[in-house]
Amino acid sequence: MTVYQNSCQSRRKKLLFNRWLTQHQINLGDLLFIAICIAVLIYFTIRQPFFITTLGCSSLVFLSLWHIVRAIPIVEQYIGSKIRFWHVTTAIITATALCSVLDSPANAIFLSGLEVFMQQLAQGAAAAGGQPISTEVITLIFNLIRGAFLLLVAAASLFAYNQAQQGNDWRPIVTQVALAFSIVIAIDVVTFLFVGNGTGVTGG
Repeated sequence: MTVYQNSCQSRRKKLLFNRWLTQHQINLGDLLFIAICIAVLIYFTIRQPFFITTLGCSSLVFLSLWHIVRAIPIVEQYIGSKIRFWHVTTAIITATALCSVLDSPANAIFLSGLEVFMQQLAQGAAAAGGQPISTEVITLIFNLIRGAFLLLVAAASLFAYNQAQQGNDWRPIVTQVALAFSIVIAIDVVTFLFVGNGTGVTGG
């Protein structure tokens, strides 16, 4: 009986795994490349943490823009009007300004350690006679990333709700939002491990 139960559990796990692969349109042949990418990410996380944090921030912005573009047709249906590029730009600027106005809460949530470290790098470069970079510019860039992240969550939530209303599978969208949160957490963890509170120096 125990052997039969173990066999049923193994079969059930295999079915769930195959269903997960189907939902994310992943072939078995892709698993090797996924494993290689994960191994490379782990290697660069250990050897070049600053590169990983930069890649994570860039991925966060591009993922946000992708979800915003997907949510635009849904918003157009709700408001009955055409959304243009300037409307999206205004939304991004508004979200960035919101993070700037609510400066303390934004910094307390995520990317604060990396922001402080970048400001210290800019000050060190200016003191060494390099090209001076204003700390306000660095703060603006990080607030832009935070604003894009907020828009990602809003756009993905709207898209998931629309998919659920139409009877479609909304779980892959939630998985992508969880991926965005994972990127944010990973950036903060890598920053804390290799930089500390913004007072250290990156490894590698």
